[in-house]
Amino acid sequence: MAKVLYISYDGVLEPLGQSQVLNYLRILSSEHDIFLLTFEKKGDFTSNDYESVLNECKTHGINWVHLNYHKSILGTYIDIIKGLIISLYICFKYKVSLVHSRSYLPSLIAYLVKKILNIKFIFDMRGLWADEKADSGVWSRSGFLYKRVKYLEKVFLLNADEIISLTEAGKKEILSFDYLSNKDIKVSVIRTCTNLDLFKVNKSLEEKDQVFSNKFILGYVGSVSLWYDFPKAILFFKYLLQIKQSSVFYIINKGEHAKIKEMLNNLSLPEESYIIESKTHSEVPSAMQRMDAGIFFLESYYSKVASAPTKLGEFLAMGLPCVTNKNIGDNDLILEGTLAGLVLNNFNDKALQGSVKELLRLTENTEVANDCRKIAKKYFSLEEGANIYSKLYKDLS
Repeated sequence: MAKVLYISYDGVLEPLGQSQVLNYLRILSSEHDIFLLTFEKKGDFTSNDYESVLNECKTHGINWVHLNYHKSILGTYIDIIKGLIISLYICFKYKVSLVHSRSYLPSLIAYLVKKILNIKFIFDMRGLWADEKADSGVWSRSGFLYKRVKYLEKVFLLNADEIISLTEAGKKEILSFDYLSNKDIKVSVIRTCTNLDLFKVNKSLEEKDQVFSNKFILGYVGSVSLWYDFPKAILFFKYLLQIKQSSVFYIINKGEHAKIKEMLNNLSLPEESYIIESKTHSEVPSAMQRMDAGIFFLESYYSKVASAPTKLGEFLAMGLPCVTNKNIGDNDLILEGTLAGLVLNNFNDKALQGSVKELLRLTENTEVANDCRKIAKKYFSLEEGANIYSKLYKDLS
C-alpha cells in the first residue's frame, strides 16, 4: 500500500473534479492510503455537494484537505504557497511516499516537495497547457507567461518520476522534445475516463415520443464554444438533412441556447429540424438513448494533439457511432477501421456527402452498438485507468 498525496487545482465540488478525480480515487483508495488536496471555489460550498463529497471521502478513507481557490494572478501565487506548506506538512507528518499532481500548478508544488523532502512525483499533464492558452489567443507565444510555463513544463518533464499523457499522440509529441532526447523518460497514457455504469446502452430507458419516433437523431452534447467548431457540425447536419429529410439535430447544452439558435439561424437550418434541451449530468445518458449517432468537431490546433475529448468516450459507451475530425488526440487511432464512427479530414461537398452516407450505413449495422461499447471499454474505462495508476503507485513507492 502506497501513501499518496494527490493534488488537484480543479475542485471536487465541481463536475469535472467529481468525474475525473473522485471517480479514480474511490477505486485507488481501496489499495492505497490517499491524501487529497484540492482548491475549491467559495460558491461551491453552498451546494449540497459539499456534505456529499465530504461523506464520500470519509466512506472511502480519502483524507481530503481543501483550500480556497483564487482567480487572480496574485491569488494564484498565494494558492501555491499555501498548497506547498500544507503538502510539506502532510508528506512529513504522514510519511507520504509519492505526490500525484494533476496539471501544471499542482506540479509546481509537487516539484518543490520533491526537492525539499526527496519524495517522488507523478506529472499528470492533462494536455499542453501553455500551448492551449496560446492557441486560444489568451497568451502570446512570445509573451512572459507562455515562456515561463513552457520553462516549468521542461522542469517537470525532466524531474518527474512518471509522466501521464492523455493520448498516445501527446506522448509521441512529448518524447520528440529536443531536451528529452537521450533521457530515460517514462510516459504512460491514461485518457479521460468515462463512467461506463452511467453511460451505457439501456433501451428500456429509451424515450419514445412523437417528436423523435421514426426519425434519425444526430446528437450533440456539451459546449459549442472555445475549441469546438460547432458550425462544421451544423454543416454536416445540413448534408444529412438533404439525404434523410426526417433527421433531427438533438442538442443537449447548458447556458448557450441563444448562441446556438443564432448559429443555426445563420446557417439557415429550419427550426423544425433541431431541438435544444438542457439536462443535468445524471439526466444526459437517458436523453442520449434517443440518439442514433453523435457528432463533435474541434479546431485542429497544435495543442489538441494531447487532448482526449470526454464526449467521445460517452458517445461510444452509449453504443453511438461518433463523427469527429482528424488531428485531435487519438481520434484516428480509436475510430479508423472500426464501426464506431468516422474521422473527417475534408469538409467539401463530396467529402460531406460521402461521410453522411457512410454514417447512415454504419447505423444500420446491428453490430455497431456492441463495437462502440467494446472500444469505450478499451480506451476510456475508469477501472482500466485506475489499474494503471495503482501499478504506478506501487512501482514508485
